[in-house]
Amino acid sequence: MIGAITLTALLLAPADTLIFSGAEGQLEVRPAFEAAPDIQVDGRLDEVEWSRAAVLSGFTQYEPVEGIPASENTEVRVFYSTDAIYFGIRAYDSDPAGILARLGERDRVVFGDDWVRIMLDTFDDQRQAYVFYVNPLGLQTDGLWIEGFSRGGGFGMMGGGGVSIDFNPDFIWESDGGVDEEGWAAEIRVPYVSLRFREVPVQTWGIQVAREVKRRGFKQSWAPLTQEVSSTLAQSGRLVGLRDLRSKRLVEINPVVTGTRLGSVSTASGVFERESPEPDFGLNGRVGLTQNLVLDGTYNPDFSQVEADANQLTVNERFALSFPERRPFFLEGVEIFNTPTRLVYTRQIIDPLAGAKLTGKVGSVNMGLISSLDESPSSIGGGQGHAAFNLFRARKDIGRGSTVGILYTDRTAVSAVSPEYNRVLAGDARLVVGGRYTLTGQFAGSVDRDSADVEGSGVRPMARMQVQRSGRSFSWDVGVTDVAPGFRTRSGFVTRVGETEANAGITLTRFGRAGAVLERTSARIMYNNFFIHDEFWDGVGPYESEVELWPTFSFRGDRSVTFVLRNGYFRFQPDDYGSYALQAADGSTLPFVTPEPLRYMKAWGFMPRMRITNNLNVNGRAFFREVPIYREGGRGYEIQAGPDVQYRPTDQLQLALNYTYSRIRRADGALSETVYSTVHQPRIRVQYQFNKSVFARAVIQHELEERAGLTDPATGLPILIYGAPRPTVSTGESMMQFLL
Repeated sequence: MIGAITLTALLLAPADTLIFSGAEGQLEVRPAFEAAPDIQVDGRLDEVEWSRAAVLSGFTQYEPVEGIPASENTEVRVFYSTDAIYFGIRAYDSDPAGILARLGERDRVVFGDDWVRIMLDTFDDQRQAYVFYVNPLGLQTDGLWIEGFSRGGGFGMMGGGGVSIDFNPDFIWESDGGVDEEGWAAEIRVPYVSLRFREVPVQTWGIQVAREVKRRGFKQSWAPLTQEVSSTLAQSGRLVGLRDLRSKRLVEINPVVTGTRLGSVSTASGVFERESPEPDFGLNGRVGLTQNLVLDGTYNPDFSQVEADANQLTVNERFALSFPERRPFFLEGVEIFNTPTRLVYTRQIIDPLAGAKLTGKVGSVNMGLISSLDESPSSIGGGQGHAAFNLFRARKDIGRGSTVGILYTDRTAVSAVSPEYNRVLAGDARLVVGGRYTLTGQFAGSVDRDSADVEGSGVRPMARMQVQRSGRSFSWDVGVTDVAPGFRTRSGFVTRVGETEANAGITLTRFGRAGAVLERTSARIMYNNFFIHDEFWDGVGPYESEVELWPTFSFRGDRSVTFVLRNGYFRFQPDDYGSYALQAADGSTLPFVTPEPLRYMKAWGFMPRMRITNNLNVNGRAFFREVPIYREGGRGYEIQAGPDVQYRPTDQLQLALNYTYSRIRRADGALSETVYSTVHQPRIRVQYQFNKSVFARAVIQHELEERAGLTDPATGLPILIYGAPRPTVSTGESMMQFLL
């Protein structure tokens, strides 16, 4: 039995074994050095090296209640050698039968199972850390913990004071584990070739260890964590005295050969005719120039293994929607390009023919460079030729947690037909004050030349400022973003151009007693205002405003429900309807009158999150809200609802169902209570895990959209746009994807 062997190893530990209790503040760890460890990574802590390792113990809970002793004991042993660092996990559990441990796809294990997470801040700068998760079977999830930038809404921003975990990198490391009568155990070996660190004789790394007992919803950490401090990494412990770390230079070459064979039914003979096979070749490579600088290259990359985008609602949107980047070349190492505003959005590079990427850290400066040739005609305004993208980013660390940075993006047409280009230069700063307050700012300017060889009138500016205060029971944030008319970023994603946004928010949190059914109650109050840029500076009020309340109740057993209450205001803009006219009954045209502002637009809804059993999770959403029907200039009532079900009938089979339903009814005028639009979006995902490395996945999704012809709410007359009516539209689209 694994448990028996592990227990024997622990009992044989010498009396002078160093034990470091996080609860007692023993956070500076000097791990043992093993010159030639003989470790087989099999989840069995039975080698003699583990008896000499430093032991991290004394975990405390940080969710849902801070600062109390952990509900289950955890010990993590650590030692290092010249080429790798080793961790041995002993996660005790009073109810081993309740441990959640199943086979699954890499980077998804943290969402449904018990786990332990190792965080290594190899530069000890409290800005970024490697994260290594294992579940009780040793399945891996890894990524980068990034302090300072978390995704927000509005203008497609990256919030200035939060945290994000980038799960896109897949590092090279070993792990294995198993469940026994005492809980579960796991072994981890991380070679230095997967890590970046300073090239100095003696190293100090930040370290944090966390664990979640999934069935109870309890999270605990070795170094105590509190929300009173804005930085998680600033609360970490230290691995000190690391010497003689030797890392081989990273070299990876991955040739790709694909084949395509097309066929179609002949219109003349009615016979299905196949064309000749068309082979295709691609190449991906990676070279470690130094311990901290990595050069990636790709030629004719193949992204066929990338999972298809999930459908999004577009029936009543004014702005373009963003989709997550899933292509490997544009994922790994690009966290350096995160800034308070999303000025780098690599989905703008639609069909790359070739690309190069340099990322790393030199001294206290993080840097990144991406160059890519996009051969998609749609990347050029005229629809002809290719586009060359060059993106450069540098960010310097200042003090403990503060940074300053610059960003330059250039998208230039590679064509004699189209001389267009778009260039953006930006500077940003993040200042952490007193461990609780974060000030973030960014200023940028863009210059353009379009396909008609017309150069934009000078530099178009953009600016963002934000102040945040973090806290366990009380936090707040205030921000302003101003984007001048004509500002463009063809390498990024900024949709609200020519507008100014001002927002403020307060979050109040109350924690229940240890063991209480209601573990936590929080309320988020937000006040958002959107102005036309020129009107803002002339002192005119907002054209869109909303006040929102988001109370959340978290219950024992990993269950919660969030409610939404909102009141809003919207003023239609005459410029948006300059091409509109009305068609009278006699065929003549009448002018379209800009509608009156919409006041007191109410909304309410709720979002439950429930773990029904260890194998069944059900989430959902249901909203009722008054909305502007932008294309008609009227008020509408929208119902939007749908479930999100995750079911695992066996340890190897995963089923996921997501369904979105939306219906908008006209709320006033001549067509009151008639349906403007209806959308159905079902999505099914089925995955079977043969073992830790091999799986088969199928994704099926469908979208059915029906939208009524555009009609003037005041008169009931058909709307003409550039002299043409917009009739009823009914569309359906299906997608099936299979991957082995």
